[in-house]
Amino acid sequence: MIRLIINIVTLIVLAVFIAMNVSYETSINLFGFKYDNISTVAVIIISLVSGVLYSFLYYLLTYISKSKKLKIRNKSKQAKLKEKELKTKEKNIHKTIEEGVKESTPHIAEPVELELSNAEKKKKSPLKLFKSKKNN
Repeated sequence: MIRLIINIVTLIVLAVFIAMNVSYETSINLFGFKYDNISTVAVIIISLVSGVLYSFLYYLLTYISKSKKLKIRNKSKQAKLKEKELKTKEKNIHKTIEEGVKESTPHIAEPVELELSNAEKKKKSPLKLFKSKKNN
């Protein structure tokens, strides 16, 4: 609403300015070419329109640049998230492989444990078992 009011006031001021300066003429030098007896209002309107067009192009190029940067940032964030997911999956795979290897390898008991298990089967005291071996 405020923008609309500002635009209307600006157009009214511009219209009053044009009405007051219609009869005035000026000469301009445009990149080495000199033009005589050109209406001052025409020069002002041309400069205003060219400024608006330049501003629009500048805004458009800035908008396109920002949108490309935003897309690149989003892609890099997604890539980082995927990298983290892959690392966690890789760790999980390594853990399952290690567990599978541990399960598949036979558990070799130490000689003391074997003697104790044999003693339990024979229902002998483990101390007698070891003593008898030392005596042999």
